[in-house]
Amino acid sequence: MLRAVVAVVLASALLAASLPGIELAARERSEATLTAEADRLRTAIVDLRQRESAVGSGAGARRVVAVELPARSRTAAGEATLALGGVPGQVRSDGQSAVDLAWQVGDETVTTRRLPGSQVVHYPDGRVRDEPLVIESPGSHRIALTRIEHDGETLIGVRRLPEV
Repeated sequence: MLRAVVAVVLASALLAASLPGIELAARERSEATLTAEADRLRTAIVDLRQRESAVGSGAGARRVVAVELPARSRTAAGEATLALGGVPGQVRSDGQSAVDLAWQVGDETVTTRRLPGSQVVHYPDGRVRDEPLVIESPGSHRIALTRIEHDGETLIGVRRLPEV
């Protein structure tokens, strides 16, 4: 009987000691996944900017990129946010954003990237929006990237495509 009690106490202590490490590893894996997705978006945006001409309105050259936000699991923290064209919760007052890509896992610090060249803007219905495109739900999301002309500037318009 005493052996069983000691075994249970020891197992509980080992579990309690390992849980913070498991949670940290899950957060780091989610962060690595979002960083990889942001790098894929960056590559597509740079390729679009370098290879295609801008369009004033209507359909033009575009790239479609599928991004995957991790779902909560034993190996991923979940609660991930990815934004294009600014930081989630911040509205641009001057039509400009210092951030093209932003992502966050849980309540950790927001990681941001500014891309050289064309600015990234939310362009869902043929007009530039002041707020970024924010993706929060886990799973696969298709994002359309279009090089556009707006007020004399060359921008990269982003919008979410419906799932097929």
